[in-house]
Amino acid sequence: MSAHGEAMIASRRLDTQLKRELVAAAIDARAATGQELSIAAISRHAGVSRKFIYAHPDLRAQIEQRARHNSAQTTAQAAADGRVSIASLHTDLANARAQNPRVRQLLRALEQRLSETLGRDLADQLGSGAAPADELRRELEDARGQLFELTDALADTREDLDAVREINRKLLAAHNRPGR
Repeated sequence: MSAHGEAMIASRRLDTQLKRELVAAAIDARAATGQELSIAAISRHAGVSRKFIYAHPDLRAQIEQRARHNSAQTTAQAAADGRVSIASLHTDLANARAQNPRVRQLLRALEQRLSETLGRDLADQLGSGAAPADELRRELEDARGQLFELTDALADTREDLDAVREINRKLLAAHNRPGR
């Protein structure tokens, strides 16, 4: 091979080595700061193409391994931060049990106050020109009687309508019969 060809190969190898080092540095930098470890993010950070990373399976495997490692670390840290002891859970339960009767008592008192307030408001509204209870009962009975009569009349009307429809069907069938 010519000296020129060998120089080109050496230059190409040097360029590849430089890019590999940039990718490795980008992986370390992003992992240290907790940033996303994807091939696209690493290639942007390193200033190389994604094709370069995909063309080097060892770089791709390194990125995926580091991403899994960081994900596992993050998960473990979150679990450690969220741990609670059995004693603290028992304490929380005891506090909740002690608080429940107080809350029930307060709820009953508030319901009673609401009932009294609504009762006073209703009495005030009815007190100004409202009909006596006996008169209201008579009106209710009259309304129930009217409802019964109207329901009965509606049933009769439906029966009449069904009969008329049946007659209409028969007339149409006779009219449409061939050879009439």
